[in-house]
Amino acid sequence: MKKLTLLFCTVLTFGVFAEEPKPLPIKAAIKMAETVIAETALEKGQKPRRYNYWMYQNYMITEGIKAMGEALGRPDFSSYQDKQMLYFLEEYKNIKPMTGMYLHPRTMWHCGMVASLYDLKRTSDHPEIARGISYFQKMLNNAPKVADGTLARYRPEWKSKAIQIDDLYMVSPYWVRKSVDLGEAKYLDLAIEETLSYYKHLWNAETKLFNCLWLEKKPEVKIPHWARGNGWFVLGITDLLNFVPENHPKRAELLEVYNNVMHGLMARQDKDGLWHQVLDHPESYTETSSSGMFTYSLLHGSTKGWLPPSARTAGIKGWNGLQAKLTDKNQLEDVCRSTGMSEDLDYYFNRERITHDQHGIGPYLLAAAEIIKLEKK
Repeated sequence: MKKLTLLFCTVLTFGVFAEEPKPLPIKAAIKMAETVIAETALEKGQKPRRYNYWMYQNYMITEGIKAMGEALGRPDFSSYQDKQMLYFLEEYKNIKPMTGMYLHPRTMWHCGMVASLYDLKRTSDHPEIARGISYFQKMLNNAPKVADGTLARYRPEWKSKAIQIDDLYMVSPYWVRKSVDLGEAKYLDLAIEETLSYYKHLWNAETKLFNCLWLEKKPEVKIPHWARGNGWFVLGITDLLNFVPENHPKRAELLEVYNNVMHGLMARQDKDGLWHQVLDHPESYTETSSSGMFTYSLLHGSTKGWLPPSARTAGIKGWNGLQAKLTDKNQLEDVCRSTGMSEDLDYYFNRERITHDQHGIGPYLLAAAEIIKLEKK
């Protein structure tokens, strides 16, 4: 009986691995990261480029390159985020586009890079770090909230305060790093409660996908299941789980939410490994920034043991699918341009598709870092 059991387990295990696709090479991702670094001003006096702007998209890129550096053992990658931020702190007065969002943030998406200030704070005492953090904290202190205390933004077209799904990734990474820096659990708990509140207000239990906006005065309004909107929640909770201790009383609930969300997305994955611009509308095009977000989170979550092995298989399929969207210059095609919120499905169907947009670069490089780790194992 023991021999039969062993034989069955061996066959089952072999079957699992036999069905799992082999990840395609990461060569293009390495070249993409090298190109981004070469096209970023990192020394005082150099002319700023688009990767120097105060943009949440650039935060994703620096996180991706840093993660690749750690996985590859490349100091030029690992040090990129700190160098990029130090340059900004020295030169922000000369970086005209987006600088107003740094000095005078008015809403949460204006401050998508503030989390890297806390990462930089571990190795630098640059005086602008504390000032930069204070700009963002002041804005948060005065930000609107819905009745239950969740941070919101005002949407004049609906004349209502709203919980908007992309805002989670703008605040949660900031709070968890602030919690570590100050040694105060209250900021971690803020990130956890905000995440669970977003899930409560935006999750659609029937479709197992997120609506991207909840309006306090018009909760009946349902925004289509826009892929990158779902991706912002996924990136936020994936980042958060890295900071939640095993014994935290909310960890089990977060993992349940995480599995619900990721299984919902796995069910919508296209046969080519990617996800559609509107997740429940396969007639919409396969969009690469969201596909990168989901691919990264599936790979990271499965490696960490937060998700089952099937998530790794889906993540590898996503990675392989993304390679088909690369140009001969190692640039991703079919990235949805910056996008607002609309009840109109055609609004999402007809959004311009861009090649090598920063929304797509960061998630792709984050996913590449996970593939490198997987290959090393």
